[in-house]
Amino acid sequence: MKWTLLCILICLPASVFAFPDNSEARVQLREMITAPTGDVLEARDRTVEQILDGSEVSFQVKLQNDAFYLCFINESDGKFPVFSKGSYIIKRNLSDGKFIQIKVFLKNHTECYARIFPMDDRAVMEIILYGKIIYSDINLPFSFAEALTESFAEIIDSTSGIIDWPMIFPETDFFLFEQKMKLSDEIRQNLPLMYDVDDGALDADGTWVFIEDLSPQPEDQGGFNCSGFVKWVADGINYAETGGYLSVAELKSKQTDQRGNRWSLRHEDDRDPYFGLDWNRNIAVKIAGIEHPEDSDYKSADVKDLPWADYVEDVGFPIEELKLLMYYLAVTEPEYIYLASVNIPWGTAPVLRQHIHTAVLIPMLDKENGYSDIVFERNTESNSEILADSFKGAHVHLVRIRVDAGFRLPELRKTPDLGAGSYFRR
Repeated sequence: MKWTLLCILICLPASVFAFPDNSEARVQLREMITAPTGDVLEARDRTVEQILDGSEVSFQVKLQNDAFYLCFINESDGKFPVFSKGSYIIKRNLSDGKFIQIKVFLKNHTECYARIFPMDDRAVMEIILYGKIIYSDINLPFSFAEALTESFAEIIDSTSGIIDWPMIFPETDFFLFEQKMKLSDEIRQNLPLMYDVDDGALDADGTWVFIEDLSPQPEDQGGFNCSGFVKWVADGINYAETGGYLSVAELKSKQTDQRGNRWSLRHEDDRDPYFGLDWNRNIAVKIAGIEHPEDSDYKSADVKDLPWADYVEDVGFPIEELKLLMYYLAVTEPEYIYLASVNIPWGTAPVLRQHIHTAVLIPMLDKENGYSDIVFERNTESNSEILADSFKGAHVHLVRIRVDAGFRLPELRKTPDLGAGSYFRR
């Protein structure tokens, strides 16, 4: 038995070694896994030390409602969190002992896992990543009984033609994230210094103005709202390329010939429904156009074609899917940050889609923390889940900005007394 497991490990592709395997522990306790319900419920918790890799696996039996669970939990940083990467949770029916499913955690996250079900004499699998099913009805080339003790590496190998495993387990060149990490750190250091000023922004000549009429802010202020904050970050990237800041007048230019409809056109002045969308797109066009003006137009920086998500023109994606989308972008576009425009149906007579909030998204992969979905908005740092919770049912439109050329963030005026401010109206 041990020799078989060793042979499996030796023959596996190198990329699989990053996935902690506890098949040895499951093989050792095979009889317990299939034992009668009464015997399983009387089983004591124990820790199994695997011979082949020296790792420890905690075996526990949990009873909940009408089911019981046989848990093979991998050690992580001296602890045994149920959702640790590679942990197996085998679910059986309490009344008759039948197997219901196997859950295998794919990352150290509660919403990232594979779920394997019995299907006649075979097994089928689905993959859930950050709360969304991204693959379903995947037939495995062995029975559910075999899946109970099979190495997950074998499952990966047998489904490699169907599932994009390198996306789920990326082999990351972490140096590609260095500029984004430095940018995140510098933004974070500046957050306590920021004035929260409705309709405020820094203009191209370094003066603090109000966006609506470009009038100067009072001498004792010097701050911005969510749109002004996004511009401040973009100014830092633009300065590294050009030595200057972006123009507020140019960024608030309305692109009515390229977005909107006949209902929204009537309310461009009184409701300004597409302000955040125009603002972000105009920023992205300006920065992209520095090196490639021929390829830069109003919509050229839009994030559109992503798997497992439906894009709506000028609207974007459901905000509840933002965590998964940021993960995919972190893996596939490591040198980009994203400007987000949150939008919702708004007002009456008529109800229009209003872009009410902007933010800076910096998806990261690093050795210490794995995946981080960093969101900066005005003078706060959050993440995609907090943003989605703040704007339930909203959509979020994304544009991309490349940061590999570096940045130099504009200096702030002085340390403020922070206020809550308003997220609405630009």
